[in-house]
Amino acid sequence: MKFLLINAVNWFSEILIFLLLARAVLSWFVNGPYNNVYKIYQVICNITEPIVAPCRRLSMRLNTGMLDLSVFLAFFLVSIVRKLIITLLLIIM
Repeated sequence: MKFLLINAVNWFSEILIFLLLARAVLSWFVNGPYNNVYKIYQVICNITEPIVAPCRRLSMRLNTGMLDLSVFLAFFLVSIVRKLIITLLLIIM
């Protein structure tokens, strides 16, 4: 049971990290709402926005200037939370 939960947490976090990376890369290629890349980008943004929005507010407080580091901050937070949850699961179970 313990390894099933650990694998589920790992799998879920890997998907989130992949979607965050895809969001960052696709943002460079979106040039209008009338192509397929924009539609894919919108779906990825809708999935990842609940994670990225608090990171964006935090980066605004840190005054990062013109750089929007919220996606990269979310990437690192997902990695840290994954490691914390897996460590807790190993300790508890």
